[in-house]
Amino acid sequence: MDDKFGLAEAIRNTGVTNLNSRAANNEAQPTGISNDAVQSDSTLAPSSLAPNQPYPNPITLDIGSRTFKTSLSTLQESGLFRQQLSERYTWAPQVDGSYFLDADPDLFAHLLRFMRRPEVFPLFYTKDRGFDYDLYNRLEAEAEYFQLDTLREWIMEKKYEKAVVVHTSIAMAKEVDEVVPKKHSVNVEEDWHVIPRTRKVYVCPRGIFVHRGDPDRCGQACRKARGDGEIEYDKETYEEVVIVRKEFELVAGLCKVE
Repeated sequence: MDDKFGLAEAIRNTGVTNLNSRAANNEAQPTGISNDAVQSDSTLAPSSLAPNQPYPNPITLDIGSRTFKTSLSTLQESGLFRQQLSERYTWAPQVDGSYFLDADPDLFAHLLRFMRRPEVFPLFYTKDRGFDYDLYNRLEAEAEYFQLDTLREWIMEKKYEKAVVVHTSIAMAKEVDEVVPKKHSVNVEEDWHVIPRTRKVYVCPRGIFVHRGDPDRCGQACRKARGDGEIEYDKETYEEVVIVRKEFELVAGLCKVE
């Protein structure tokens, strides 16, 4: 009998222990919320602390209200963009997704072209106007701002001036009627300079026109007609053409990174 009463008492104690354990769990957990629900809420809590979204690739820039589409790797050529696109800075996009930067869009187009092919420097030269020094001056300032040091130094040292060589030659002077235009390549330019001249022209003493300008055509009769008088000359005006030939040579190696 004692064993039976002992076994019953143990069963009752076990049931009480289980009930106490369930009650403790219910007190620690809000009523009506399951364990799965609590775990789900815990995953949403840190969302406000999520890191900034990465910059898109390709990326669209708004430079002075003009858009440029390029890649992040291209912009890495610029020290300014390396800082602007780093994790230390927050560059918020505009509503359309582009990133605004206040700069001259025309000058930035040249900078972007250089960033895409940083081994080739820009050459601003025409046969009529020569080098565009104003453009080079403004581009140098922009290259300094965007921290494109290689380009800035190339412009500052005026290395572009050595990239174009002009070979000049002067043709023999000819009369206008003797000049015959010739075809030449696009890198050759000819300047014609017309110069008025005056010369003495022999006059036949007998007035024979075909003897004019050539005393050797006059014979004994002509010399007899002149007698002891001086040889006569007329003054005649004419035009002479001096041709200045210029050949332009591009030294391409000086427009590339050494």
